[in-house]
Amino acid sequence: MNKINVVDADDFLEHRRKQEREHWSRVADDVMSSILTVEVNTTELCNRTCIFCPRHDPAVYPNRNLHMSMKGARWIANELRSYNYQGKVSFSGYSENLLNPYFTSIVEIFRIYLPEAVLECNTNGDPLDDQYAFDLMNAGLDMLYVNLYDGPEQVPHFEQMLNRWRGRYKLRVHYGEDHGLILNNRGGNIDWIKIDDNDVESLRGLPCHYPFYKMFVDWNGDVLFCANDWGREHVVGNLLQQSMQEVWFSKPMNKIRKKLIAGNRDFSPCNKCSVNGTLFGKPSFDKIKEHYASLSNR
Repeated sequence: MNKINVVDADDFLEHRRKQEREHWSRVADDVMSSILTVEVNTTELCNRTCIFCPRHDPAVYPNRNLHMSMKGARWIANELRSYNYQGKVSFSGYSENLLNPYFTSIVEIFRIYLPEAVLECNTNGDPLDDQYAFDLMNAGLDMLYVNLYDGPEQVPHFEQMLNRWRGRYKLRVHYGEDHGLILNNRGGNIDWIKIDDNDVESLRGLPCHYPFYKMFVDWNGDVLFCANDWGREHVVGNLLQQSMQEVWFSKPMNKIRKKLIAGNRDFSPCNKCSVNGTLFGKPSFDKIKEHYASLSNR
Protein backbone atom coordinates (compact mmCIF):
# COMPACT_ATOMS: atom_id res chain seq x y z
CA MET A 1 0.00 0.00 0.00
CA ASN A 2 1.33 3.42 -0.94
CA LYS A 3 0.59 5.57 2.11
CA ILE A 4 1.19 8.75 0.10
CA ASN A 5 -2.07 8.21 -1.78
CA VAL A 6 -4.20 6.99 1.15
CA VAL A 7 -5.61 9.70 3.44
CA ASP A 8 -7.84 9.78 6.52
CA ALA A 9 -10.04 12.59 7.86
CA ASP A 10 -7.19 14.45 9.58
CA ASP A 11 -4.94 14.19 6.52
CA PHE A 12 -7.71 15.49 4.31
CA LEU A 13 -8.49 18.47 6.56
CA GLU A 14 -4.84 19.51 6.51
CA HIS A 15 -4.79 19.04 2.73
CA ARG A 16 -7.74 21.42 2.43
CA ARG A 17 -6.07 23.99 4.68
CA LYS A 18 -2.95 23.84 2.51
CA GLN A 19 -5.10 24.44 -0.57
CA GLU A 20 -6.68 27.43 1.16
CA ARG A 21 -3.27 28.98 1.89
CA GLU A 22 -2.21 28.45 -1.72
CA HIS A 23 -5.47 30.01 -2.94
CA TRP A 24 -4.88 33.26 -1.04
CA SER A 25 -1.27 33.39 -2.19
CA ARG A 26 -2.25 33.56 -5.87
CA VAL A 27 -5.62 35.33 -6.18
CA ALA A 28 -6.45 39.03 -6.33
CA ASP A 29 -7.25 40.65 -3.00
CA ASP A 30 -10.92 41.34 -3.68
CA VAL A 31 -14.15 40.16 -2.16
CA MET A 32 -14.99 37.70 -4.97
CA SER A 33 -11.77 35.86 -4.14
CA SER A 34 -13.57 34.73 -0.99
CA ILE A 35 -14.94 31.86 -3.10
CA LEU A 36 -12.46 29.08 -2.49
CA THR A 37 -14.64 26.34 -3.92
CA VAL A 38 -17.44 26.04 -6.41
CA GLU A 39 -18.99 22.67 -5.60
CA VAL A 40 -20.93 21.23 -8.53
CA ASN A 41 -23.60 18.54 -8.23
CA THR A 42 -23.97 17.22 -11.78
CA THR A 43 -26.53 14.46 -11.22
CA GLU A 44 -29.25 13.30 -8.85
CA LEU A 45 -28.17 9.65 -8.97
CA CYS A 46 -26.08 7.55 -6.64
CA ASN A 47 -25.57 3.80 -6.66
CA ARG A 48 -24.94 3.57 -2.88
CA THR A 49 -26.96 4.22 0.26
CA CYS A 50 -24.31 4.97 2.91
CA ILE A 51 -25.43 5.09 6.54
CA PHE A 52 -24.07 8.63 7.06
CA CYS A 53 -25.89 10.04 4.00
CA PRO A 54 -29.54 11.07 3.54
CA ARG A 55 -29.66 8.65 0.59
CA HIS A 56 -29.59 5.82 3.14
CA ASP A 57 -33.37 6.29 3.32
CA PRO A 58 -34.98 6.74 -0.14
CA ALA A 59 -37.96 8.40 1.56
CA VAL A 60 -35.59 11.16 2.75
CA TYR A 61 -33.51 11.49 -0.42
CA PRO A 62 -34.62 9.43 -3.45
CA ASN A 63 -32.66 8.81 -6.62
CA ARG A 64 -33.80 10.93 -9.55
CA ASN A 65 -32.64 10.56 -13.16
CA LEU A 66 -31.69 14.24 -13.50
CA HIS A 67 -28.39 15.50 -14.91
CA MET A 68 -26.52 18.69 -15.64
CA SER A 69 -26.35 19.07 -19.40
CA MET A 70 -23.29 20.05 -21.42
CA LYS A 71 -25.09 23.27 -22.37
CA GLY A 72 -25.68 24.07 -18.70
CA ALA A 73 -22.09 23.23 -17.81
CA ARG A 74 -20.81 25.48 -20.61
CA TRP A 75 -22.97 28.38 -19.41
CA ILE A 76 -21.83 27.99 -15.79
CA ALA A 77 -18.17 27.58 -16.71
CA ASN A 78 -18.34 30.67 -18.92
CA GLU A 79 -19.88 32.66 -16.06
CA LEU A 80 -17.02 31.65 -13.76
CA ARG A 81 -14.56 32.59 -16.50
CA SER A 82 -16.04 36.09 -16.70
CA TYR A 83 -14.78 36.61 -13.13
CA ASN A 84 -11.40 35.03 -13.90
CA TYR A 85 -12.18 32.32 -11.37
CA GLN A 86 -8.98 30.51 -10.33
CA GLY A 87 -10.19 28.65 -7.28
CA LYS A 88 -11.30 25.05 -7.01
CA VAL A 89 -14.18 23.38 -8.84
CA SER A 90 -15.22 20.31 -6.89
CA PHE A 91 -17.47 17.82 -8.67
CA SER A 92 -19.03 16.34 -5.57
CA GLY A 93 -22.35 17.38 -4.04
CA TYR A 94 -25.15 14.95 -3.24
CA SER A 95 -24.45 12.35 -5.88
CA GLU A 96 -22.10 10.04 -7.72
CA ASN A 97 -21.01 12.36 -10.53
CA LEU A 98 -19.56 9.53 -12.60
CA LEU A 99 -23.17 8.43 -13.25
CA ASN A 100 -23.82 11.57 -15.29
CA PRO A 101 -23.60 10.29 -18.89
CA TYR A 102 -21.96 13.57 -19.97
CA PHE A 103 -19.52 13.82 -17.09
CA THR A 104 -16.25 13.51 -19.03
CA SER A 105 -17.43 16.21 -21.44
CA ILE A 106 -18.44 18.43 -18.51
CA VAL A 107 -14.94 18.15 -17.03
CA GLU A 108 -13.47 19.05 -20.42
CA ILE A 109 -15.77 22.08 -20.71
CA PHE A 110 -14.69 23.42 -17.31
CA ARG A 111 -11.03 22.79 -18.20
CA ILE A 112 -11.31 24.77 -21.44
CA TYR A 113 -13.13 27.70 -19.85
CA LEU A 114 -11.13 27.73 -16.60
CA PRO A 115 -7.51 26.85 -17.42
CA GLU A 116 -6.19 28.19 -14.09
CA ALA A 117 -8.79 26.58 -11.82
CA VAL A 118 -8.22 23.34 -9.91
CA LEU A 119 -10.68 20.66 -11.04
CA GLU A 120 -11.42 17.89 -8.56
CA CYS A 121 -13.89 15.03 -8.36
CA ASN A 122 -15.12 12.85 -5.50
CA THR A 123 -16.29 9.36 -6.40
CA ASN A 124 -17.10 6.08 -4.70
CA GLY A 125 -15.11 4.49 -7.53
CA ASP A 126 -17.77 1.93 -8.46
CA PRO A 127 -18.30 3.19 -12.04
CA LEU A 128 -14.55 3.67 -12.54
CA ASP A 129 -12.43 1.53 -14.83
CA ASP A 130 -9.15 2.05 -16.68
CA GLN A 131 -10.80 3.76 -19.66
CA TYR A 132 -13.00 6.05 -17.59
CA ALA A 133 -10.01 7.10 -15.49
CA PHE A 134 -7.98 7.80 -18.64
CA ASP A 135 -10.80 9.85 -20.17
CA LEU A 136 -11.24 11.96 -17.01
CA MET A 137 -7.55 12.72 -16.68
CA ASN A 138 -7.26 13.41 -20.40
CA ALA A 139 -10.22 15.81 -20.13
CA GLY A 140 -8.26 17.88 -17.63
CA LEU A 141 -9.18 16.66 -14.15
CA ASP A 142 -6.47 17.69 -11.68
CA MET A 143 -7.38 15.44 -8.74
CA LEU A 144 -9.57 12.37 -8.31
CA TYR A 145 -10.61 11.44 -4.77
CA VAL A 146 -11.76 7.84 -4.54
CA ASN A 147 -13.77 7.20 -1.37
CA LEU A 148 -13.18 3.70 -0.03
CA TYR A 149 -16.27 2.47 1.81
CA ASP A 150 -15.79 -1.32 1.80
CA GLY A 151 -12.37 -1.99 3.32
CA PRO A 152 -8.58 -1.98 2.84
CA GLU A 153 -8.87 -4.61 0.12
CA GLN A 154 -9.97 -1.78 -2.19
CA VAL A 155 -6.59 -0.06 -1.96
CA PRO A 156 -4.55 -2.34 -4.27
CA HIS A 157 -7.40 -2.43 -6.79
CA PHE A 158 -7.44 1.35 -7.22
CA GLU A 159 -3.67 1.70 -6.85
CA GLN A 160 -3.23 -0.59 -9.83
CA MET A 161 -5.93 1.17 -11.85
CA LEU A 162 -4.59 4.68 -11.15
CA ASN A 163 -0.87 3.97 -10.94
CA ARG A 164 -0.03 5.99 -14.05
CA TRP A 165 -1.75 9.06 -12.53
CA ARG A 166 0.37 9.39 -9.37
CA GLY A 167 0.02 12.85 -7.86
CA ARG A 168 -3.44 13.21 -9.39
CA TYR A 169 -5.46 10.92 -7.14
CA LYS A 170 -5.98 10.18 -3.46
CA LEU A 171 -7.76 7.28 -1.78
CA ARG A 172 -9.92 8.44 1.12
CA VAL A 173 -10.53 5.92 3.89
CA HIS A 174 -14.24 5.78 4.77
CA TYR A 175 -14.44 2.30 6.25
CA GLY A 176 -14.28 1.72 9.99
CA GLU A 177 -16.52 2.73 12.88
CA ASP A 178 -16.44 6.50 12.23
CA HIS A 179 -16.36 6.08 8.42
CA GLY A 180 -13.21 8.24 8.28
CA LEU A 181 -15.37 11.33 8.63
CA ILE A 182 -16.13 14.12 11.04
CA LEU A 183 -19.72 12.89 11.24
CA ASN A 184 -22.59 15.35 11.03
CA ASN A 185 -26.34 15.13 10.58
CA ARG A 186 -26.35 16.68 7.08
CA GLY A 187 -28.18 19.84 8.07
CA GLY A 188 -30.59 17.89 10.26
CA ASN A 189 -31.72 15.65 7.40
CA ILE A 190 -30.68 12.39 9.08
CA ASP A 191 -31.34 11.20 12.60
CA TRP A 192 -30.08 7.62 12.49
CA ILE A 193 -26.40 8.23 13.31
CA LYS A 194 -24.90 9.10 16.69
CA ILE A 195 -25.64 12.81 16.65
CA ASP A 196 -27.79 14.06 19.52
CA ASP A 197 -29.37 17.40 20.37
CA ASN A 198 -26.41 18.38 22.53
CA ASP A 199 -24.16 18.46 19.46
CA VAL A 200 -26.48 20.97 17.81
CA GLU A 201 -27.07 22.96 20.99
CA SER A 202 -23.32 23.38 21.61
CA LEU A 203 -23.01 25.36 18.36
CA ARG A 204 -25.58 28.01 19.24
CA GLY A 205 -24.00 31.46 19.26
CA LEU A 206 -21.11 30.39 17.02
CA PRO A 207 -20.55 31.66 13.46
CA CYS A 208 -20.35 29.34 10.46
CA HIS A 209 -17.97 29.83 7.55
CA TYR A 210 -19.57 27.61 4.90
CA PRO A 211 -21.64 30.30 3.08
CA PHE A 212 -18.57 32.55 3.01
CA TYR A 213 -16.16 30.32 1.09
CA LYS A 214 -18.15 27.72 -0.85
CA MET A 215 -20.67 28.22 -3.66
CA PHE A 216 -22.84 25.12 -4.14
CA VAL A 217 -24.23 24.73 -7.68
CA ASP A 218 -26.93 22.14 -8.28
CA TRP A 219 -27.48 20.14 -11.49
CA ASN A 220 -29.99 22.74 -12.81
CA GLY A 221 -27.87 25.82 -12.01
CA ASP A 222 -29.58 26.56 -8.69
CA VAL A 223 -27.20 27.82 -6.02
CA LEU A 224 -27.87 26.72 -2.44
CA PHE A 225 -26.69 28.83 0.48
CA CYS A 226 -24.76 25.89 1.92
CA ALA A 227 -23.53 22.47 0.82
CA ASN A 228 -25.17 21.00 3.93
CA ASP A 229 -28.65 22.18 2.88
CA TRP A 230 -29.70 18.73 1.67
CA GLY A 231 -33.34 19.73 1.96
CA ARG A 232 -32.76 22.59 -0.50
CA GLU A 233 -34.47 25.04 1.84
CA HIS A 234 -32.58 28.13 0.64
CA VAL A 235 -31.98 28.57 -3.08
CA VAL A 236 -30.18 31.94 -3.26
CA GLY A 237 -29.91 32.23 -7.04
CA ASN A 238 -29.25 30.45 -10.31
CA LEU A 239 -26.07 30.66 -12.40
CA LEU A 240 -28.01 30.02 -15.61
CA GLN A 241 -30.01 33.20 -15.01
CA GLN A 242 -27.79 35.50 -12.92
CA SER A 243 -24.17 36.54 -12.70
CA MET A 244 -21.78 34.96 -10.24
CA GLN A 245 -21.59 38.17 -8.21
CA GLU A 246 -25.38 38.64 -8.19
CA VAL A 247 -25.77 35.17 -6.71
CA TRP A 248 -22.86 35.37 -4.26
CA PHE A 249 -24.21 38.64 -2.84
CA SER A 250 -27.92 38.06 -3.38
CA LYS A 251 -30.34 39.41 -0.78
CA PRO A 252 -31.07 35.93 0.65
CA MET A 253 -27.35 35.15 0.90
CA ASN A 254 -26.56 38.47 2.57
CA LYS A 255 -29.37 38.00 5.07
CA ILE A 256 -28.17 34.52 6.04
CA ARG A 257 -24.51 35.57 6.28
CA LYS A 258 -25.29 38.51 8.56
CA LYS A 259 -27.12 36.18 10.91
CA LEU A 260 -24.20 33.77 10.97
CA ILE A 261 -21.67 36.57 11.54
CA ALA A 262 -23.62 37.33 14.72
CA GLY A 263 -23.65 33.65 15.67
CA ASN A 264 -27.39 33.43 15.03
CA ARG A 265 -28.25 29.89 13.92
CA ASP A 266 -31.90 30.14 14.91
CA PHE A 267 -33.28 29.41 11.43
CA SER A 268 -33.73 26.24 9.43
CA PRO A 269 -31.67 24.26 8.58
CA CYS A 270 -28.94 25.86 10.72
CA ASN A 271 -30.96 25.42 13.90
CA LYS A 272 -30.79 21.65 13.49
CA CYS A 273 -27.35 21.31 11.88
CA SER A 274 -24.44 19.68 13.74
CA VAL A 275 -21.67 21.00 11.45
CA ASN A 276 -19.11 23.07 13.34
CA GLY A 277 -18.44 25.28 10.33
CA THR A 278 -15.36 27.00 11.76
CA LEU A 279 -12.71 24.38 10.96
CA PHE A 280 -12.00 26.01 7.62
CA GLY A 281 -12.65 29.19 5.63
CA LYS A 282 -11.93 31.93 8.17
CA PRO A 283 -10.03 34.22 5.72
CA SER A 284 -13.11 34.22 3.45
CA PHE A 285 -15.37 34.82 6.44
CA ASP A 286 -13.24 37.81 7.48
CA LYS A 287 -13.07 39.17 3.92
CA ILE A 288 -16.85 39.23 3.50
CA LYS A 289 -17.41 40.52 7.04
CA GLU A 290 -15.11 43.45 6.22
CA HIS A 291 -16.99 44.00 2.96
CA TYR A 292 -20.31 44.29 4.76
CA ALA A 293 -18.77 46.66 7.33
CA SER A 294 -17.41 48.90 4.58
CA LEU A 295 -20.84 49.09 2.92
CA SER A 296 -22.55 50.06 6.17
CA ASN A 297 -20.02 52.86 6.73
CA ARG A 298 -20.68 54.55 3.40
